[in-house]
Amino acid sequence: MAVVYGKGMKWLPVLLLLFASALHAAVYKHVNEAGEVIYSDTPTPGAEKMDLPELPIYTPPPVPLIKSRDAPVESDIYRSLEVIKPKSNSTVRNNLGIIELQLRIEPALKVREKHMIQFYLDSERYGPLVDKTAIMMSNIDRGDHTLSASVFDKDGNEIVASAIVTIHLKRESRLQRKDRFVPQPPDPDNPPPVNPGNRDFNPNIRTPNPNIRSNNPNIVSPPPTATPLPAGR
Repeated sequence: MAVVYGKGMKWLPVLLLLFASALHAAVYKHVNEAGEVIYSDTPTPGAEKMDLPELPIYTPPPVPLIKSRDAPVESDIYRSLEVIKPKSNSTVRNNLGIIELQLRIEPALKVREKHMIQFYLDSERYGPLVDKTAIMMSNIDRGDHTLSASVFDKDGNEIVASAIVTIHLKRESRLQRKDRFVPQPPDPDNPPPVNPGNRDFNPNIRTPNPNIRSNNPNIVSPPPTATPLPAGR
């Protein structure tokens, strides 16, 4: 692989970085007969080996570990950390799958020392590290779930952990709703009211028109009135 670097090019630093990061090999430079500078990973007669800078190394911050435990982790900094809501082995009924999780920590969380809390749902991290002792878990599937939490310092070391709490989440199914609408087949002996005159028909409103009858037995329309004949007939 070779790259020609002319007088008008300004990509030398980028090219060197690409060579160093992609190939992890030496880079050689030489000038051809046309005066063009050529960079290549293949040595040629008269080529000069380039001294490349060390590549930067990225170290990600520590991530809290997922631990399966049956007993809380004790600490010399915090006397206790426990889940106070919901209670262990309790049943949570919420059709939106919302679980309100609250902790009690003694002494209070040392926010100034950058201590953070990690919540767990079914032994997996739920959300990022936070500096509060209560969260709302939403859209959780029905069934049995475990809840817990841990406190970490600024270096990602676990300081204290709560015991695991098991809860039972109940979400009502639409098929179980007693008040759901069930369409009924039409009754030929009791037909629905007719919309007279293509207008909105309300059987609970008395009408002065004798030609309109209501299907509501509690409403009596006025009787028809005879129209008198003209005089002389």
